[in-house]
Amino acid sequence: MKIEGPFNQYLGRLLAKSDNPEALLEEKIQELKLRTGELNQVRQKMADGYHQVLTALSEAFPEIDLEDPNLKDSHNRMARALIEVCSGLGSKNSDAINTTFPADDYNEVIILKNIDFTSLCSHHFFPFQGIAHIGYLPDTKNGGKVLGLSKLARILDVHAQRPQLQERLCQSIMEALKNELKPAGVMVVIEAKHGCLNCRGARKREASMITSALDGKFKDDHKVRSEFLSLISVKG
Repeated sequence: MKIEGPFNQYLGRLLAKSDNPEALLEEKIQELKLRTGELNQVRQKMADGYHQVLTALSEAFPEIDLEDPNLKDSHNRMARALIEVCSGLGSKNSDAINTTFPADDYNEVIILKNIDFTSLCSHHFFPFQGIAHIGYLPDTKNGGKVLGLSKLARILDVHAQRPQLQERLCQSIMEALKNELKPAGVMVVIEAKHGCLNCRGARKREASMITSALDGKFKDDHKVRSEFLSLISVKG
């Protein structure tokens, strides 16, 4: 059932930790009704706008047939798609970094690499896709914490699912981990292909962009930085 995804990702965790799950569920159902109504009103406005865009496109290129079955409901599909890919705008760092554990004596690099993502270029609203490598060093001298493994992937989604610059995406993930974990160091490397470069403008299909953001020991210690790059198989 489709409800299983949202339940496991969100409601299930909340209900499992609640002393009164029935009351909490009723509260969340009311929130869901309100938010669904708000989003549907927004979707209608966006769909109306996309309908105007398609109508204008048909004026520029009369060969396009807006009565084609593949185009008749495209304005609604475009609106729903934009709401979905921008859903990170409604999320906070705490939605992803909500579970930490004591690092104990572990003070070596922790990396989750090859995390795939899709984001949206805020200049042209074309998608860009790629992989991210996220690593950090627990600060065991100051009550170091480690994250559950999936949380590194979730923090990427929180920041990727919104109109975005790749440079800013790198920086915001780094700052989120820095602020929430207080680690000895954080490093993020992202490689992505951009639709605004690959399928329009310069039209360089194979071109990809690499960006990085680093703090703490990754910035100050060349050996630690080189270890990160070696583990993700990037020469530096």
